Amino acid sequence: MPLTDQDILDYIAAHPGSQREQIRRHTAPGVSSPTIWRALRRLVEENKLEVSGKGRSTGYSLAGAAVARAHLAEPYNRRKPASYRKDFIDRYVPGKSFYLGIAERQRLRDAGTPTMPPLPAGTYAQRVLERLLVDLSWASSRMEGNTYSVLETERLIRFGEEASGKARKEAVMILNHKAAIQYVADNLDAITISRSDLTNIHALLSDGLLADPAMAGRLRRMPVGIAYSSYSPLGDRFEIEDEFAILIEKAAAITDPHEQSFFLLVHIPYLQAFEDINKRTSRVAANIPLLKEELAPMSFLTMDDSDYIDGLFGIYELNNVALLRDAYMDAYLASAENYRVLRAELATPDKAALIYREFVRAAVCRSVLDRKAFDPDLIMAMAAEAGIPKEDRAQVVNYTRQEFLGLHEGNVIRYRLQPADLEAIDQT
Repeated sequence: MPLTDQDILDYIAAHPGSQREQIRRHTAPGVSSPTIWRALRRLVEENKLEVSGKGRSTGYSLAGAAVARAHLAEPYNRRKPASYRKDFIDRYVPGKSFYLGIAERQRLRDAGTPTMPPLPAGTYAQRVLERLLVDLSWASSRMEGNTYSVLETERLIRFGEEASGKARKEAVMILNHKAAIQYVADNLDAITISRSDLTNIHALLSDGLLADPAMAGRLRRMPVGIAYSSYSPLGDRFEIEDEFAILIEKAAAITDPHEQSFFLLVHIPYLQAFEDINKRTSRVAANIPLLKEELAPMSFLTMDDSDYIDGLFGIYELNNVALLRDAYMDAYLASAENYRVLRAELATPDKAALIYREFVRAAVCRSVLDRKAFDPDLIMAMAAEAGIPKEDRAQVVNYTRQEFLGLHEGNVIRYRLQPADLEAIDQT
């Protein structure tokens, strides 16, 4: 029978990263090498395959989100078992291999680069930290099933107030995020993608949350499973050590900040380097290259949880980064816009914008979602409850009113709202 594209795709789906001669031997041993090379090149040009490595080490994997979605449409217990593939990371050559394309990297760079005039030294960094402590702590915790609201998270982080009716574990998770993000910010000049920094981040994130406290900041020593996935990570502790060293070496050699950020999001969870809390570690670590380059951080505020998990499952089971790449692109562009607005506000003298930004955001959201109108008495009561000094409350109420009246479908993302939320609101 003649060789078909589907024969090639089916083989590569089961053996991601295969090289040309492997593919020829297993799909059409009677076909010449030039023939299989032409078929592979065409499939790459048609965006059905993606290439990693160079020369004889060139490997081929399925490309595109559609392929991963079709695979994940099958119930997980009917999908072919997948194990950790060492060649997935071995094929990646920093500076030559890229998960994010040239146009994608440029778009992310443009979005994340501040365009406002320079601010006083430390002003932007400090306000980014203040906001990121809440944004990333809430979003990353939410992605792990935490039920704290944004306002409850802010109160916990700023004032140490635990929300009533919530499990203590949820507060610990959020406060651990605060500690890990603070560690990155406080050591930004010296921090690198190193074993010590990643294990420090894990230790801070896992404090009080592991069955064995001694495993905080320590690489995994036992097998683990992935719920609702056919993927089985490495189980041998010595292999985990070796692969973690390779991960660190390759990540540290990546010079593009967004590629480095995304690489960490892919490979820390894929290796499952730690007994637990791998995804949280990757999300905090993914901000290191961005903050060091003074780019807008990745807050994960708008990343859809199901898209994120599907993206990871595509990596676990197919070594296909397409779904996670799409989710990363969308979420970072939204995050960069939010922090662009923050910088613009810092260029103005309005105290409410500088100091009470998080409160104003929560007050606008409540006005839209709960009241469908601006109620100054409600905002004044919220300001008192939040502990805003009496002398600042009137200014905060007035600023909140301005923001509410200025809402439209093009800027609702600033307040984590959707255009549909503006239906039937009274902006008179």
